[in-house]
Amino acid sequence: LIGTLIGTMAGGREEEEALLASYSAPPDRPRANGTYGHPQKRGPSRKPLPLFRKLCFALGGMPYQMTNNVLGFFVTIFLLEVAQIRPGYASVLLFGGRAWDAITDPLVGFLVSKTNTRWGKLRPWILFSAPFGVASYFFLWYVPSDFSEEAKLGWYLLMYCLFEAALSCFHVPYTALTIYLSADPKERDSATAYRMFCEVLGVLLGSAIQGQIIAAIGGPTEKDCDNPEATISPDRRANLEKAYLVGAGVMCGFYLFCAVTVFFGVRERKDVEGGSEEEEASFFQGLKLVFKHGPYVKLTMSFLFLSLAIQSVQGNFALFCQHSLGLGDQFQNLIIALLVAAILCMPLWQWFLVKYGKKTALFLGTAVFIPTLFTLLYIPGNPYVAFPISILGGVGISVAFLLPWSMLPDVVDDFTLKTGQRREAIFYSFYVFFTKFAAGISLGLSTLSLEAAGYVTGACSQSEKVGFALRLLVAAAPIVFVLISLLFLWSYPITEERRRHTKAALEHKRDKARHPAALDSSLDDSTRV
Repeated sequence: LIGTLIGTMAGGREEEEALLASYSAPPDRPRANGTYGHPQKRGPSRKPLPLFRKLCFALGGMPYQMTNNVLGFFVTIFLLEVAQIRPGYASVLLFGGRAWDAITDPLVGFLVSKTNTRWGKLRPWILFSAPFGVASYFFLWYVPSDFSEEAKLGWYLLMYCLFEAALSCFHVPYTALTIYLSADPKERDSATAYRMFCEVLGVLLGSAIQGQIIAAIGGPTEKDCDNPEATISPDRRANLEKAYLVGAGVMCGFYLFCAVTVFFGVRERKDVEGGSEEEEASFFQGLKLVFKHGPYVKLTMSFLFLSLAIQSVQGNFALFCQHSLGLGDQFQNLIIALLVAAILCMPLWQWFLVKYGKKTALFLGTAVFIPTLFTLLYIPGNPYVAFPISILGGVGISVAFLLPWSMLPDVVDDFTLKTGQRREAIFYSFYVFFTKFAAGISLGLSTLSLEAAGYVTGACSQSEKVGFALRLLVAAAPIVFVLISLLFLWSYPITEERRRHTKAALEHKRDKARHPAALDSSLDDSTRV
């Protein structure tokens, strides 16, 4: 299962590079990677990347996934129930933090491109940004005493923005480090597979560790909720404050360990060939071309609305369990069930997409959300019913983990074949921007909706109107988002046949550009496009 999962997560550009690198050619014709079919004419040998360095590199993918998933599941309930900020202020905080996060990525990418030190271009960013990320993340879960609500809003907004900026300084150079690991595409593929496995493991570990710490230190919720008019007792609130700080300390330990491991355990090669840089003057022209490309717009809009659905469920799931289902003590276990199901289903969806194609697999997996979400509208507060529904939801979420990012390289190839230009930076940066923008919109609107429904900050139990609003936020609204996502996906034009044709045409163009004489003299009917 682990082997299949590693193979699954190593897709995208690395998969295409591996395919082109293994392109078979007769002795007098060049392969796509520049070597020749005859053994004596092969390019220079490349040393394999040691397993130790692959593992050190892979560990660097865990901090981003662990902290982001903890924030996604727990930050809303922390702000409303523990920090006791009114929903309107929490809406400003969550949307502002996510919007800032979307802006920092391209800014950090620009600054990284201008960096050059004796330790390399990328690794210094990973190491020296870690203390700032750790400090801001820890204080993001600290409840300052004797602060007014406005002062708390300023405190958490500052910590949130500082953390997202520091995390961008860590994650942007870390993802770019892949190309500097080795000159051999196969070695980069292997390192990426280990990284993806660690990232999936980080998703599970982050949520599981945080949830179990809160359950162990914070204590059960029922003891303070016997009286419907009760508020959270000072003792329970103090326990919850301590639990969130302990959880933050554990995450910070992982963060620092991974940053130090990447810096000292990975070599940043300087002899790796890079592509030509795009001229700054052509950025806006390229941006205009990208957003005129139909497949990219349709895939991006489908992914945007799918992300809105997932973020709406993720951000409100804890409150939904506590105030709609009365299963606040089971929340962390329901998350584990959902994420384990998502991870275990990835090999199944990988088999399905190979057999039936990426578009069909994504369409079917996204459609699985609809009956799952519809059930949440009427599900009773019974753990024997809630756990199977969570597991079924994990089946659909695994598709969102796996497929949208593996479909984006197909769009880039389609664009390249039509225009003769490669604009990966624009394609990927706006894909990430819309994902983070969706999270900000979803969390901001959710907390505003709770305020309109009459959510009372600090109350141990909420009115039935709030419980109904939470059902709408985790069921009705996501169903609408999923349906819109499916409509865009239905019109997505890149089928498996078109994808194979595009790859073959690009392969032929690359061969002809590199060795036009050799290719023209030996090209036969079986290799013509």
